[in-house]
Amino acid sequence: MRYFFLILSIGFLPVDINAQEISFKDTIAAYNLHRINMNKTGMKVLGSWGLVNIGVGCYSYYTTKQDEMKYFSEMNVLWGAVNMGIAAISLASVRKEMAANLNYEQSYQSYLSTKRLYLINAGLDVIYIGAGVGLTAYSRNVKKNEAIYSGFGKSVAIQGVFLLLFDNIMFSAH
Repeated sequence: MRYFFLILSIGFLPVDINAQEISFKDTIAAYNLHRINMNKTGMKVLGSWGLVNIGVGCYSYYTTKQDEMKYFSEMNVLWGAVNMGIAAISLASVRKEMAANLNYEQSYQSYLSTKRLYLINAGLDVIYIGAGVGLTAYSRNVKKNEAIYSGFGKSVAIQGVFLLLFDNIMFSAH
């Protein structure tokens, strides 16, 4: 009975299968488009994070009465501006990147360069986290400007944690 169904199912397969040929050049173009779209999505996330930091930071800066929170908010606004700037510059360069007809070697070098960039950024993020924690710890030992060191330190540490997560996800995605 099994063989009957097997023979019957083979009979329903198309006899003349015309597969569309995919060239190596098409594969490279599709890969580049995928890589560019991944970066584009990442830069939209980074830009959105920056925008949220600017919005919430400005609101918090003008509504809070605590000095530490004012400095925390101020540093978040500055980080938000930098993140939005990086995202905007990267998104603006997408058009050029999409127009480029990269060969295999150029595509591979672009891939390696992108992965290297996210890996270096992840290392810098660890430094940001350490600097933020260090500033926060330092604030406990000083009498003057304690709120500045504490607020800035907490902001830098939080930004570093987000960026470390972001860069690791982007590195893994590539």
